[in-house]
Amino acid sequence: MMAVMQGKMAFSRRGVEAGRAFRCSTVRAGACPLTKRAVLLLWSLLLPWDVAAAAMPPEHRAALPHILLVVADDFGWAEVGYHRKASGSETPEVSTPTIDRLVREGVELNRHYAHMLCTPSRSALQTGRLPVHVITELSDPCDRNGAIPRNMTGLAAQLKKAGYATHQVGKWDAGMATPHHTPHGRGYDTSLTYFGHGNWAWSETEWGGSEDHGEWPKEGLVDFWDTDRPASHLNGTGYEEDLFRHRMLSILYQHNQSRPLFLNYDSKLTHYPLQAPQAYQDRLAFIPDDHRRIYHAMVAYLDDQLANVTGTMRRLGMWENTLMIFTSDNGGFVKAPLGGCVNPNLPPSPSSDRTHGTACFNGEAGANNWPLRGGKYSMFEGGIRVNAFASGGFLPSRVRGTRLDGMLHIADWYATLCGLAGVSPTDHWAAASGLAPIDSLDMWPMLSGQNLTSPRSSILVTRDLLVHGQWKYVRGGAQMFEAAWGGETYPNASTSSDPIEAHTFDCPWQGCLFDLEHDVEERYEVSSMHPEVVGELAARMDELAKTIWTTTHEIDPMCTEVAKTKYGGFYGPWLEL
Repeated sequence: MMAVMQGKMAFSRRGVEAGRAFRCSTVRAGACPLTKRAVLLLWSLLLPWDVAAAAMPPEHRAALPHILLVVADDFGWAEVGYHRKASGSETPEVSTPTIDRLVREGVELNRHYAHMLCTPSRSALQTGRLPVHVITELSDPCDRNGAIPRNMTGLAAQLKKAGYATHQVGKWDAGMATPHHTPHGRGYDTSLTYFGHGNWAWSETEWGGSEDHGEWPKEGLVDFWDTDRPASHLNGTGYEEDLFRHRMLSILYQHNQSRPLFLNYDSKLTHYPLQAPQAYQDRLAFIPDDHRRIYHAMVAYLDDQLANVTGTMRRLGMWENTLMIFTSDNGGFVKAPLGGCVNPNLPPSPSSDRTHGTACFNGEAGANNWPLRGGKYSMFEGGIRVNAFASGGFLPSRVRGTRLDGMLHIADWYATLCGLAGVSPTDHWAAASGLAPIDSLDMWPMLSGQNLTSPRSSILVTRDLLVHGQWKYVRGGAQMFEAAWGGETYPNASTSSDPIEAHTFDCPWQGCLFDLEHDVEERYEVSSMHPEVVGELAARMDELAKTIWTTTHEIDPMCTEVAKTKYGGFYGPWLEL
């Protein structure tokens, strides 16, 4: 049993289950008094992280792994150093030293899929279902039904069954119709979040979508929420990602390390509108294009943010028992700029979005998915194959520094983490409500090196798009948007005069077929060369399409009324209060 507490036996399922039994019999009985925890915390802060980790008594470490789950937003394939190095296309504008180091210390997930839109990916992650069984469209915060059906059990609620402390920080974008739809209602002990697709970085007001002119948009309701109430005490006090970092560090410093931690950091970086502190903009002053410069200022901030959080976990002695998962929710956007970016050049103010250098909010431009085709919103790999990796000391040493080419989907983290926690991923509440079962598959055997074969062979992305093994099949007659490629450097083929979004490809009557094993860039449509594969995949798609679950997603006008009358101008739940 002591071997489990020291971490090595935790690499096996039997070790995890034994550790869970130990935790249930001691920690829940109050075996770690507050005063002793305070001494241990002070001890860890005074020592270097590696010494603190070694010195932390084994009985005060969690038997189950801590989990750091990071979701980046609209993060382009070509925006990380490790992809650039692998392709021999390194450039000074793409510098992600922390991410690159975490990949070297962990496992690169080369074929990790998400949806081409934010809301479906995030809903899939929290429910363990493919988007076709939850939602395949963007959902407004005022969606009457919420992005996720009320009676689906969230990932955090499952992990709480194993004794995890659960916290969410950052973008939610998965519904808020009732208190149960919020992160707190889905099982997170605390959350500091915003509910929509994007908000402004200093005022936290809602982002109304891309404009087609250079004028600053009118300010709307504030989209900023702290667990079960408006985050009015933090609104307008600084750059939002600063506030997210402060909350995460507070969680880490206050956490009782005898209890496993689940921290879900949903960064707003690098979603529109593009905003970054002036110091980060200055760091990349050599990039002439405004959209590109501010986009990569946000990338640089994300990299530093991860350095801060993971460095703190190392210093506190938590990293050696941590599984870190990193993914984007979709590929980078490749639309045309709709007008220039704006720099009012006003004195800095912590509550004003207009006083922090250049901001871009006209169009969705600046990202690069090279060499993948397409981007956010598209069916091509640039829209759905995303930057992803696993890292942390909980990974067995034999797999660190490796790359996996097995297929997995963002929904698969649900069953994977439930399996590590020793709880069943089955959603009994949803089953009793007549809702679809989970699609999530346990990827831990592949991640831990027990085998190199993924249990997932198919992903029905939409009614018209199926990824199966080495093949991608798109229904006959479908139009594929963003049918072009960027270049090694931006803007290249992504210029405002010839944006990727301006290109489309019409599938022939039999459908489009791409061989992703030999043509990841999707340059060759090969349906005419493999008629038997087309027939098999078309039949499989039709069969899987029978399981698609949908509901209405109407905007309820009472949402904004309650925001004004009950919450003082902040978005929040308005039903079942």
